Amino acid sequence: MQNYHYTGVNKFGKRVSGVLPANSEDELEQKLKKSQIDLLSFRKQSSLFSKQKKAKIPRKDIIGLTFQLEQLLKAGVPLMDILEDLKDNFENNAVKEMLASIYEAMEGGKTFSEAMDDYRSVFGDVYVSLVSVGEKTGKLEPILVDLAEMLKWEDELISKAKKVMIYPAIVATVVIGVVVLMMLFVVPELIGFISSMGGELGFPTVALIATSEFIQQYILELFLFPIISIVVFKIARKKSPEFTLKTDEMSLNLPIVGAVLYKLKLARIANSLAVMYSAGVSFPDSLRMASIIAGNKYLEKNVMHSMQLIEDGMPIYEAFSEAEVFPPMAVRMVKIGELSGGMDTALRNVSYFYDREAKELIEKIEPAIEPILTVVMGFVVGWIMIAVLGPIYDTIAQVQ
Repeated sequence: MQNYHYTGVNKFGKRVSGVLPANSEDELEQKLKKSQIDLLSFRKQSSLFSKQKKAKIPRKDIIGLTFQLEQLLKAGVPLMDILEDLKDNFENNAVKEMLASIYEAMEGGKTFSEAMDDYRSVFGDVYVSLVSVGEKTGKLEPILVDLAEMLKWEDELISKAKKVMIYPAIVATVVIGVVVLMMLFVVPELIGFISSMGGELGFPTVALIATSEFIQQYILELFLFPIISIVVFKIARKKSPEFTLKTDEMSLNLPIVGAVLYKLKLARIANSLAVMYSAGVSFPDSLRMASIIAGNKYLEKNVMHSMQLIEDGMPIYEAFSEAEVFPPMAVRMVKIGELSGGMDTALRNVSYFYDREAKELIEKIEPAIEPILTVVMGFVVGWIMIAVLGPIYDTIAQVQ
């Protein structure tokens, strides 16, 4: 089936555009007529372009789409009417194409979750699975509410983490750039001036000269080294599961950053488990999907190990403790939830606890970054000044 990008006029006389799958041009026109749209123009889209479109749907559009679906379903609007309206009026063309494809699949007899399965890479396993549960249990509206809140929460966490990392990355890049430029262009000129004075050079000056010469001689290698290292690192992670497992474990033990990552991922696992379990998904299946959501092979291995222990008959809290899924305090919270029959509430409490801890840690780190970078910059500038001014001062002292 070919995707067509079309432009037409709807029943209100408004110009609309979108993407619709069809086997032929005539079928495209017939489908648009069913939606009360008069076709004005169209063009074919290649399958490569369509795949690129699927990958370009941002999280904020999925969150907005989920909120709209929930609100309109709550208002009593049939799902097919909602999809028909959204596929023509959604702002993002990639979302229009996706909704048009889902609409057509449902017209062909598929359920909503089955139609969404072709876009599992966009929605994610948890989203599609929970929609399927919602359809079977008749609780699609509350599940969409939970999904929207979960996606919004995850988006806020990611944005906050990026905010903390972007500032030091920019400042560090600027500092490194300034130092390299000084070593390449400024310091060589100063070295010539210092050498002409004669006299014995101190350690700071010798170190500065050696650093400048090293950077001048190996500037290309220094530029290529981080790029090559990143490429090799990514290839190694793809080729070696053991390397991926080890590096993911190491990332959780990094100073400062590792603690933030660990708490965020624990909060994400617990929140996903709570949403899926309260929706009626079996606990082993919830664990299986939550392990993928974690985005860390080390945590995924631990979660899958706990799932195996639970399937073998071990209580959930004991399995979590044995597999080291959660720290002891979180395990105690899960134990209370399991024994009291309020597992979903306990998991939400675990999620809230680690979410709050991660945010508090980020708020402590953020104001400390600027003074640390200022000290580093001051150290570099001070070193260069001492290395340059030291010999000049010694020469003046000797003349006097």
